[in-house]
Amino acid sequence: MTADHTHVVSNGKRELTLDELALMQPGMDRLMAEVGPRAYRTYYAAKAGNWRLADYFFRSMVKQLRLCATSRPKYDTDMAAFLGDDCEPVRSALRDRDLPAFESAFEHMVERANHYHGVFGKAYIVWVLPSLPPDDLDLSAGADT
Repeated sequence: MTADHTHVVSNGKRELTLDELALMQPGMDRLMAEVGPRAYRTYYAAKAGNWRLADYFFRSMVKQLRLCATSRPKYDTDMAAFLGDDCEPVRSALRDRDLPAFESAFEHMVERANHYHGVFGKAYIVWVLPSLPPDDLDLSAGADT
């Protein structure tokens, strides 16, 4: 079915068709580049005992992963499995404030993420947790005492 009209939006600089706007949407490379830092911050916030901050970054990471599946439907089934099977134990450990369970679940989640990179022909992408906490955040700010 062909539309008999074209919607146009303005970005303040020029008018864009919806097709042009759609072309500007990020691909998996840009979306996943936002997932890594969120995972990294989740881990070190939990290690610092700042469970609220860890949960904040974890929820943000999951939101980004869901956007990946929405943006690229071919990943939908595997992403749903990853979120349910591999991310949910991390969420549970965060909710329970159980550091040993969190560390184990997080390590498993990272292993599974790298597994899925291979499933989709990108085995050369292997995410590793940085060895030091982020130096651009005060991980103790607002930490539960």
